Amino acid sequence: MKINFLKETAMLTLKENIGVNSRHYTDPTNAWVFEAYPDGNPFGDFKIEILDLELYTASDNPVDTDFENAKRVYTAMRHLTETQASDERLWSGIAHSQFWEYMIYRHSRNKQSPQSIESRFFFAQSKRRSLFVNTLSRLWWAGRLVYDENREDPFELLSFFKTSFGHKAVPFFMSFTNNPSITRAILRVFKAYEDQGRIMSEPLWVGLTRYVNALGGAFILDCFTEDELVEKIEGRLHTLLSEIASTTRQ
Repeated sequence: MKINFLKETAMLTLKENIGVNSRHYTDPTNAWVFEAYPDGNPFGDFKIEILDLELYTASDNPVDTDFENAKRVYTAMRHLTETQASDERLWSGIAHSQFWEYMIYRHSRNKQSPQSIESRFFFAQSKRRSLFVNTLSRLWWAGRLVYDENREDPFELLSFFKTSFGHKAVPFFMSFTNNPSITRAILRVFKAYEDQGRIMSEPLWVGLTRYVNALGGAFILDCFTEDELVEKIEGRLHTLLSEIASTTRQ
């Protein structure tokens, strides 16, 4: 499957004129994009083809499709390098071309202000934050950081984000380096906890995320094996549970 990227000048033109063009970000087709860029075709052909990709749009609540679509996007585009997957022109390109209809569906219940359009269709924050705020790039990066080919279901650890994907994904993935071993280690602890029939509440997962951040300030996390990180995170989980139980008894 061939996909597009936005040419640099076209991307800058569209970003500079979001206020003027904001009314078009509910249009059923992307025909207006060509009219907004009068200097020719705003798109270029991405040099690498991807597997056929059809995004899931069957839910009445579009936000509930992120979990499934993260798996689909990463599977179809797994061969991208991290450099390619960090290029704003790629994600802005397919958002304005092949996946325009999906983007309109995904944000059909959201206000399309100039600020939100810039975040969803382009990169509007720092590079790392933008990767997890942009509607399409965060699907790829979530898949990239949880994918474990040693599991029967390589996306098994993604299940933590099955509900409230956007609410959880940005603060969680923003906290770590692009090392999948670190991400998988903490998600393994989450999964083991929930496999016991318990709920990994927000205070718990936020507390563990902060712990791993603090650990990274004291040690080079990349020097630990995944199993060593799991052991440390499990130890912190037990401490947090004891603290919560103590507070409840008081």
